[in-house]
Amino acid sequence: MSAVLGLGEPPLSLADTARLIRAGVVSPEEVVERALQRIQDLDPALHAFVTLAADGARQAARTARDEIRAGRWRGPLHGIPVGLKDVIDMADVPTMAQSRQLAHHVPRQDATVTRRLKDAGALLAGKLTTHEFAFGAPSWGPPGPPARNPWDHARFAGGSSSGAAVAIASGMLFGAIGTDTAGSVRSPAALCGVAGFKPGRQHIDRCGILRLAGSLDAVGVLAWTVEDCAILYEAIAAHRQATGSARPDAFPMLDRDLRGLRIGVIRHFYTKDAPISDDGQTAIEDALEVFRSLGCRVQDVTLAPLPEWNATGMLMLLAEAFALHEPWLRGSDHLYGESLRDALLLGATITAADYLHACDHGRRLAATLDAAFDRVDLLVTAIQPGEAPALANIGKWSFLERPSYGIPFNVSDHPALSICCGMGRRGLPLAVQLVAARNGENTLLRAGHAYELAADPRDRRPGASNPVDAACNGINPA
Repeated sequence: MSAVLGLGEPPLSLADTARLIRAGVVSPEEVVERALQRIQDLDPALHAFVTLAADGARQAARTARDEIRAGRWRGPLHGIPVGLKDVIDMADVPTMAQSRQLAHHVPRQDATVTRRLKDAGALLAGKLTTHEFAFGAPSWGPPGPPARNPWDHARFAGGSSSGAAVAIASGMLFGAIGTDTAGSVRSPAALCGVAGFKPGRQHIDRCGILRLAGSLDAVGVLAWTVEDCAILYEAIAAHRQATGSARPDAFPMLDRDLRGLRIGVIRHFYTKDAPISDDGQTAIEDALEVFRSLGCRVQDVTLAPLPEWNATGMLMLLAEAFALHEPWLRGSDHLYGESLRDALLLGATITAADYLHACDHGRRLAATLDAAFDRVDLLVTAIQPGEAPALANIGKWSFLERPSYGIPFNVSDHPALSICCGMGRRGLPLAVQLVAARNGENTLLRAGHAYELAADPRDRRPGASNPVDAACNGINPA
């Protein structure tokens, strides 16, 4: 492998690595060994992993090698190391959700998404760090410390799919599955400079995944590029088995032609309602110029103020999370970390009337967003206030200190995507959020893919080179 894969930049994506595996240039065993070596080298400082499943990944790599040599290539995930947020079940591997409440919980069955990844030939390398039960502030206690931002280890990696974003950005893995209740895939993706995709809730089965707030929870994917996200999504999407329309043996076809696409900018979310940094605003404006250069028509769109969306979503989230955790709060509250316990107890103050009013108002807000898509094909707004803040400054109430740019699209259940759109003054990633109409996942992915090809916002990984680099001695992975 070393004769083929050097240590140069930029690193290969999941898609390009898959093409090399299919062509026989590298083997799944070589790829997984490089990934495991990188995990060994980097994770002691980054804390992306809660549980490493190295032996299982190696065995799956040997099986993948034999199948591919025999002409039974399953698709672009065959032989690719990926990970699962530690709220997603994997048979015979602990699912602890970063909490002592589940310190001894070992599921007997795979979650649906886990089974579909295995069916696609993916190598499941382990379970990834999250905030406790995917909510609140970073978890400092058992079963492990919070993940660190790979661009600056003193910085916040985002929440709550933090380990997933860190593992992708640092090149320890090629893809990861997370959950998103209020931006929990898109926010860490933004702060770590990777792509984070949340489809509509019905598009990925949630069986075998710990809930937080069922009315808002969605399963999402994280990867270095939007094309990589499309590969992961295609493998685990519910429509794959329901209709047979997906082709697990092929790379997703993402049309790059955006001519005539109508883009609406929810500018007031990030300039008036909850202003982001000057660098962040400039980066979004630069991204809009790229879309204009691709033939898109751009106009402003006005929705209800962001704090109204946020209050609605947070009421729903807190009420549902408290209802889910109430038995443990009454019987074993000492097993929660202080941050999560206090956040959950806020839900005890919400009445049934408050909750029902929030749900009704959420439906009205969602209807206004549906109406906006009569005039545009895609919406653009912020996903984070700017570069990653210092981890030491993230307190237990930080999630309430300013409105979430992600939660509106959990309330409305529209597909949303976070992509890197440049680097800030501190050399940390900046991001923009794209949102599509219901069932517009393909429009969202092709727009993000076209942007990345045109803008090329990143030219390096944080830290050292990733598991499989792009030197390739002149070999074209395409």
